Amino acid sequence: RQRRYERLLYSQFRREIRALNLGGEYLEMGAGSGFLAAMLAEDTSVRSITAVDISADDVAVANEYVRQAGLEKRIRCLVGDVQDEDLMRGLGRFDLVYSTLSLHHWRDPAGAVGSLWSGGKEGGALYICDFRRVWWARFLRFKGKGVHFEGSFTPAMVGAIFREQGIANFRIRTRFFILQSVTAWK
Repeated sequence: RQRRYERLLYSQFRREIRALNLGGEYLEMGAGSGFLAAMLAEDTSVRSITAVDISADDVAVANEYVRQAGLEKRIRCLVGDVQDEDLMRGLGRFDLVYSTLSLHHWRDPAGAVGSLWSGGKEGGALYICDFRRVWWARFLRFKGKGVHFEGSFTPAMVGAIFREQGIANFRIRTRFFILQSVTAWK
């Protein structure tokens, strides 16, 4: 299913992440099927990616996808929750910590952002892309169903979350009308 959205979403995420010009070790939180991790692992400057998702079913799919792509030496898939402080501490530090389309799911978004920020190495970056709260989104319909963005945030709300975590060096950009990305540098 994700291959259908590759051009629309994942290629854009890949371009934005590559533009950060960071090699080394990556952490993806909310990795789902591992599709984006596999795309990024094709870049030779990326040594390894730890792909974490809260869903054991998604991690099973990710492991199979990574195996089929022959990337099991470069991508490690784990079940975990961004809110689990022990897990986050145990994962180590990364040159890039990123998450796409997950922020609106987190119970404590500010705590999750702080947790991800603490997983970054000095000189590294945090990249998050998620839905942007817009008033007209409730009128969007896909396959006869309305799209719900209740958990999404306005750019001002995202900025407040980052400042609450003591993150001052960040940039928020609008993507595809209903998406926004935020990049922060250590």
